Amino acid sequence: MEPSTAEQSLARQPVWKALWIVSLGHFLNDTMTTLVPSLLPLFQSHLGLSYIELGVLVLVANVTSSMVQPIIGAWTDRHPKAWLLPAGEFVVGAGAAAMGFAPSYGWLLVLVALLGAGSAAFHPEASRAAHLAAGVQKGTAQSIFQVGGNAGQAIAPLVVSLLFVHTGLHGSIWLLVPAMLAAGALATIVPWYGAKAKVKAPRVVRTAGGTGAAWAVVLLLVVVTFRSWMQAGLSGFLPLYYVNVRGLSTSVAEVYTALFLLAGALGTFIGGPLSDRIGKRRLILISMAGAIPFSLVLPYAHGIWAAVDVVLLGFIVLSTFAVTVVFGQELMPGRIGLVSGLMIGLAVGMGGVGASLAGYVADRFGITTAIEILAVLPLLAAVLAWWLPEDRPLSPRGRPATKPHH
Repeated sequence: MEPSTAEQSLARQPVWKALWIVSLGHFLNDTMTTLVPSLLPLFQSHLGLSYIELGVLVLVANVTSSMVQPIIGAWTDRHPKAWLLPAGEFVVGAGAAAMGFAPSYGWLLVLVALLGAGSAAFHPEASRAAHLAAGVQKGTAQSIFQVGGNAGQAIAPLVVSLLFVHTGLHGSIWLLVPAMLAAGALATIVPWYGAKAKVKAPRVVRTAGGTGAAWAVVLLLVVVTFRSWMQAGLSGFLPLYYVNVRGLSTSVAEVYTALFLLAGALGTFIGGPLSDRIGKRRLILISMAGAIPFSLVLPYAHGIWAAVDVVLLGFIVLSTFAVTVVFGQELMPGRIGLVSGLMIGLAVGMGGVGASLAGYVADRFGITTAIEILAVLPLLAAVLAWWLPEDRPLSPRGRPATKPHH
């Protein structure tokens, strides 16, 4: 029996409660995972680590938390696992709470890997839950989900300034409390999620681009990788640059990173609905090209101008965070977990590779050179984004706009 008009209208509406709970879980998850790069100055002084060891630490965090996500996503596309939402959140909290007590670099790597494993289990299912709760407003819903993660990444440096600077690394034990609360909140939507996930996902179909969708996904992955190299590199090494080159305190240096990531969270929140209106490819192009002047100025800006620059750079370059996920999902319909793992996991996890390379450059040529190289990445991303396929924005009524007749 065909669904009624009322049922069809209801199916088009977002499930706001589920969206905001998943966004909250994403917020706390990414707060704890982002503590790893934010705590680099404290790890460096406590364990006497080199820049390359710090880069490897970020690499381990990113590989375990992000780069295995496509595997988990492909598996859960066939066998959705609602329980991974609260379970993954709890494991992240346990790893984050324990890493402040690591007695050596080796143990620190193990605990960071544990934290990352929990995050890898959480993300594909959380992104699928956001997709199922989105109705027709995919860009807006993915923005709500992703802004939770970006806000969490932005809060992490402030947690370092407000908590760890005063308590030392052992203050990490307090992270277990919000992790347990978030896991409990996520457990409340498991029945809803399980019921929605039982509906068979559509088979992968050819898009208007036919086999061209495959190269489009690869190209999109490269664009996201460049963006991730810049984000991870600046998140980890911008505080070290301000401390070791500019002579700022750790607390003040972390504020600049927080401004970059908070502005990025706002950009993410605005970017999704905006892409629904103007199209995803167009927004990606505007974002990457618009970030170029602010990234090139970054190593030379001082004082209030440095703060203004990192805010504008973060807002512009991270406004596409949710957009690239939805774009990939449209290119590969029926593979929500896999695409989420690719766009959020693999491509973002490549940021850890970028951080390691930045650490190598900082050790060999100086941290200023590393920051200057990171500043060129939006230019490369903009050139590649030009070749992405066109997509159709939504009409004012929330339906895909029809192509104009010629």
